[in-house]
Amino acid sequence: MRPTVRTYLVDDDGSRAFGPGPAELLRRIREHGSLRAASISMNMAYTKALALVRNAERGLGAPLTRRAVGGVGGGGSTPTPEADALLAAYERWTASVEAAAQAQFAVAFAKGAALVPAAPVAVEGGDDVELLAARHVGVCVLAAGRATRFGSNKLVAPLLGEPVLARTLAGVPAGLPMVVASNSAQVDELVDARGIDRVRPSGPGQGDSVAALAAFAEEAGWDACVFLPGDQPLVEQGSVRSLLAVAAARPEACVRLSWRGRLASPALFPASLFGCLARLSDDVGGSAVLSDDVPCAGVEATWPWELWDVDTPADLGRVREIMEAGLGRGSSA
Repeated sequence: MRPTVRTYLVDDDGSRAFGPGPAELLRRIREHGSLRAASISMNMAYTKALALVRNAERGLGAPLTRRAVGGVGGGGSTPTPEADALLAAYERWTASVEAAAQAQFAVAFAKGAALVPAAPVAVEGGDDVELLAARHVGVCVLAAGRATRFGSNKLVAPLLGEPVLARTLAGVPAGLPMVVASNSAQVDELVDARGIDRVRPSGPGQGDSVAALAAFAEEAGWDACVFLPGDQPLVEQGSVRSLLAVAAARPEACVRLSWRGRLASPALFPASLFGCLARLSDDVGGSAVLSDDVPCAGVEATWPWELWDVDTPADLGRVREIMEAGLGRGSSA
């Protein structure tokens, strides 16, 4: 067993004004560019999504979305600065509450409780070292993004004394071969200093990086590879090991890190998909090669912030807060 916590903000009458549902809706509005597209992605009626936003706006006393005009689709909506601030504060608070609940759960159930542990994944060979030697699994790090929202090269931005990318690389378990897609001299220098292989994508899009990395993995003879975004500095080594363990039990599956069932990155792809991945280009991501014939599995992260990426200086700030609070990997550095 493990604890689960759902956090809500209520108004003066005690009615729910904001919680997991509206928070996810705001994230999807940012991702998809409109409330209607966000509601469709959540299998939610548009009227319900609109009601959630309006209810949260009443509780906050400020608008949470604003119209975005023009474009191919004729416009849409984006979160307001107030919405971004609310979501960031809510995520910080939720993460702290969940961490406290996890700690108190460990204390409360330390003695005298009959806990049923989660069923372990059966892995032939018994331990990580034998697994790695037998399966030839590597890690492909995506570090060639344009970082337009950050304003500069986010991967070399300082994070408690180390570049963001260095923190991400530290989340890869020892013994796993790595290759980094880079188009920056600063990233090249960081990677070369660590003796890590690197490739130069043919273009600036994510698909270009995925293609170059997949071609490297195929030539190296890897049985699978983990695609790890370079801007996810809080991914735990244990989570990467869990991806490997599930993939060992299901060698044809795409295995992705998730939080509360929502699949995200990093993602492990089997060698059977390397050829398709190597043909991607522009901004087409790896999910484009997945079909109904490809089994997918999710591995729940230990902490929600493992899935956080650094797209803006505000994102970097909330990652720093987690680490300074002693909650993230390597926070003592």
